[in-house]
Amino acid sequence: MGGSELATRLRTLRLAAGMTLEALAERSGVSVRGISDIERGKSLHPQPRTVEALVSGLGLDDAARRWLRAPLVAPGPDGGRTDFRPARVVDFTGRGAELHRLVGLLDRSPATGAPDPVRVVVVSGPPGIGKTSFVTEAFARAAGQGRRVFVDLAGHGRPASTALEVLQRVLRQCDPGDPPGTLAAARARWAEVAADERVLVHLDNVSGEDQVRPVLVEGRVTVVATSRRSLAGLDAERVALDVLAPADARLLLEHVIPPGQRDDGSVAELVALCDGFPLALRVAANRIASRPATSAADLVVRLRSADRRLALLVAGDVSVAAAIAVSHDDLDPPTAAVFRTTAALDGVTFDAQVVAAALADDPRDTEERLEQLVDLGLVEQRGADRYRVHDLIRLFASDRLREDSTAEAAVRARLDRWLLDRLLAAGSAFVVPGRAPVSRPDADQQAARDWVVAEVDHWWPAFQRAAADGRHETVLTLTSVLQWVANLWPDWGRWYELDLLAQDAASATGDDAAASAIGGHLAWAAHIERADHRLAARHAAEALGAAERSGVGHLVSWGHYHVAWAALELGETEAAEAHVRAAVVGFEADPDPVFLHQARGLLGVVLRAQGRHAESVAELRTTVAGIVAGLDPVDERVRYAQALARAELATSLLAAGEADDALDVLDAGLAAVPLDTGTSLGLLLRTRAAVLTSLGRRDDALRDVERALEALPARVRPARLDALQRELAALREDLTGPAG
Repeated sequence: MGGSELATRLRTLRLAAGMTLEALAERSGVSVRGISDIERGKSLHPQPRTVEALVSGLGLDDAARRWLRAPLVAPGPDGGRTDFRPARVVDFTGRGAELHRLVGLLDRSPATGAPDPVRVVVVSGPPGIGKTSFVTEAFARAAGQGRRVFVDLAGHGRPASTALEVLQRVLRQCDPGDPPGTLAAARARWAEVAADERVLVHLDNVSGEDQVRPVLVEGRVTVVATSRRSLAGLDAERVALDVLAPADARLLLEHVIPPGQRDDGSVAELVALCDGFPLALRVAANRIASRPATSAADLVVRLRSADRRLALLVAGDVSVAAAIAVSHDDLDPPTAAVFRTTAALDGVTFDAQVVAAALADDPRDTEERLEQLVDLGLVEQRGADRYRVHDLIRLFASDRLREDSTAEAAVRARLDRWLLDRLLAAGSAFVVPGRAPVSRPDADQQAARDWVVAEVDHWWPAFQRAAADGRHETVLTLTSVLQWVANLWPDWGRWYELDLLAQDAASATGDDAAASAIGGHLAWAAHIERADHRLAARHAAEALGAAERSGVGHLVSWGHYHVAWAALELGETEAAEAHVRAAVVGFEADPDPVFLHQARGLLGVVLRAQGRHAESVAELRTTVAGIVAGLDPVDERVRYAQALARAELATSLLAAGEADDALDVLDAGLAAVPLDTGTSLGLLLRTRAAVLTSLGRRDDALRDVERALEALPARVRPARLDALQRELAALREDLTGPAG
């Protein structure tokens, strides 16, 4: 053996220890150039003291020391593979709970009196997550004596080991004789060894269950298999590693980067840019530490570019991209295509259907390939049917996707087209020609709303791209149907932004009718999302002007309605009355009565704000009669409209000094509302509690408040429910205080 063999062995040991050239130079005292010359085969006969310094710097055990020195002594008789135990990371950080669990499993052996020793533990996780270092640390912390065996089943371009090779390599570390040459004989010999002594076996880089099963024999043996695959076919204890918690990731960086080369802000951003991956964090930290003239802030500036991040996460010959490539390069072409396509998705989580749409593939086939990617650690499962890809792995997929620009363009075009088609279908579920969508109960509407909410991180960027590409008709059509979804999901927080894009599209097409409708949407969003009533008034005025130019009657009525709403919020009640009366007159000609009821309800509120309580009561009685008689309360939105009208009527009756009549109105409403209808029930009970409080019935009022709070759903709620909950909480606080 000569210098080339020494070069291979030194590099193999260094990489197994997770060290860069710079890190080994620092620990051994040998220059980076000297180590590099040995690893490149330029230095064929290094000084013995140099080799000893490298052995010390690597922290090798006896077997690994002998293996490294062998090329300098004499040819070895064993032409097969020689295994060595990786060096323990001196600054191992984090993983407290996982380490506690694995060490506990390792210590459950007959030697410690445990009745049920663990035979096999699978430690899995994506590439670069630190599986090998984690198990090495656990082995070092495990109590008791016994033999420790390490076998690397892949790596460094070698073919994966067969079952026989695995047993032979285990036996070489436990038995002085040559291992048997057949699987049956090797397994029998291993069973004899396992019966005589306590052995902890670490099988690293396992590619399949067949490599592990031969080692699972009766006796005093525990096998820990580290793999990027889940090895689901094994009946095993499992420890799944994920990215480091931010505090642990920060500590790792601070262990490696000298204080003078880091600051708190840059370290925090570096944690985020490295996505919590131990390999990425260590590479970044070593890169900074090995260049004293640079700082963490310098690297952060460069890593902010997503296109360059993986290329920069290299220290010496340790590369994050290379670690991910080991898993990627094992993929068959269809599965690789699914993996690359995930980079085209905008959302954090996704399902198989959206990936299949981008590929024009069968969702069932796509789901099978996603499951394979989950098994390889390249994709993470999130819930029953959703997935996510860690940021660094997604960057790798993006690099692969960009290698074929034509294919990438086709994927993105198919994805956007499918998303916008699905969005149109979902929004259209609420639109019935000639009728107001609010009056159409339909089981499909809930499914449509659920899709819009669940996939917003996918369709919203597609919508923005359509606007940027000048696809004005698409933008206007989608906006026209999404207004009804907005009423059901007012707490998204970006309706105003969406409507601004639609306003630009309407301006580009010169369509006054579209501009008026969108102006009304903008006024609504300004009220609901921004609580900016002057901004809403400006948009409402623009909507009314565009409607009058268009000559479309119902748009003129809506323009007056929005101007009236904004004026009421601004305390301009005379202007509000004039415009809402114009809206009422206009909606009287509409074949659907819903909008007329809505306008009359607003008129009743305006009259109450002016102190004209009798007129307000009369208008709201008409509104309640029309809504209750004209609409079937099957749809929750209809029930809410009826409850709101009754609550406003009761409030006006209370203001007019007719508290008993107010209670009758509310009791009639409560009788019509199912007990499981949180929004409507809460609204009616809140108003009833206010009436009861005015009558001095504080205990009864408190009971209504408690019932209302119990009725509100615990899930994430629209903004109006959150506001209602706050009002109820405030009312309860008032009622539980001293009577005044």
